[in-house]
Amino acid sequence: MRSHGYALEPFDNSCDRGTNRQARARDPALRVRLDSSLPNAAGWVARRGWRRLRARFLFPSLVALLEESTSVVRSILLFAVAAAVACEPPPAPFGTEPVPTPVPFAPEMSTPGVSEYGITFGPDGTEAYFTRQGGGRRGRPQIFVSRFMEDRWSRAEPAPFSTGWEDSPFLTPDGRRLLFSSRRDVPGWGPGRGNNNLWMVERTDSAWGAPRPLEGDVNRPRADDDDAPARSEGGPVLLASGELLYWTSESAEWSSDLYVADQLDGRFVNPRPLRLNSTGAESYPAVSPDGQLLVFQSLRDFNAIGEQDLYLAERTEFGWSAPRLLPEPINSPTNDGYPSFSPDGRYFFFASDRRAPGGTWSIYYVESEALGVGTAP
Repeated sequence: MRSHGYALEPFDNSCDRGTNRQARARDPALRVRLDSSLPNAAGWVARRGWRRLRARFLFPSLVALLEESTSVVRSILLFAVAAAVACEPPPAPFGTEPVPTPVPFAPEMSTPGVSEYGITFGPDGTEAYFTRQGGGRRGRPQIFVSRFMEDRWSRAEPAPFSTGWEDSPFLTPDGRRLLFSSRRDVPGWGPGRGNNNLWMVERTDSAWGAPRPLEGDVNRPRADDDDAPARSEGGPVLLASGELLYWTSESAEWSSDLYVADQLDGRFVNPRPLRLNSTGAESYPAVSPDGQLLVFQSLRDFNAIGEQDLYLAERTEFGWSAPRLLPEPINSPTNDGYPSFSPDGRYFFFASDRRAPGGTWSIYYVESEALGVGTAP
């Protein structure tokens, strides 16, 4: 190609000397097109922000040279800078360092002194919805949203569709639908008759729509003599098969169990318990993106590591395998639960009150390899 009278070879942005080619491919802002000319490279640097580029990448002497150079020389230098920056590993929503043991996730988006749990991500991992609950166990849970921007997660804000008494958000893999549990009134049931039920909200090109309860046989109204948490549903997970996985509690005397329901013409029917349920309590399921792992929260074993613990089952040709207790340091002597996976399955997320036993929950994450099975791509 030719630019300003100089013969140039096509810019090679493969960065074969490093290991970040795939990472850059996921971030179009860090790519320079293979057919880039010098003016295009200069424009690319300008779009990235001259002030930011100068502060972050350029030595003062090079800055002075650029500012005093002719347009042609400046274009050549900017082209070289663009090539160097393009080979730098881009900021990643889950970090670039190994995470072999659980650590708190994105402290910058959190608020001290409140419980945060049950996180779910958009398709590219840069949008996160989770539950925040202040005021202790009797506080009002609400769904919050944070976005990965400018190399860090933003301070979380209430999701526009969440008005309080909502938790268990689950984003579908395409990012177009979000399922959650809510105590809001179900139309036609009368006030206060719904207890916790499953709802869904759909995203348009510009915003989230109005939430609506799931249709079918999953949600159930409370009877007059029911005590909370009777007939409550939570922890929805929509599987690739169209089936709905969730937990439900039949009455105040009986603990919660995991259920699955079929989807038929937009309705969820034929709800039935999973065979792995015990006489204890099972809740908040999560399934790996490849559909091969089921992790859930349970209080079922007197010999467990803590109180609420995380268990894992693997998919077999006959269904789910017998659950096994996840080891330390994923489980702790306190409470651990609310599992989920990153969209690519590389990371496993959960919540724990290990920093404040019996108090507030915080979100942790770890590489999925720590689960002891092959979940990472």
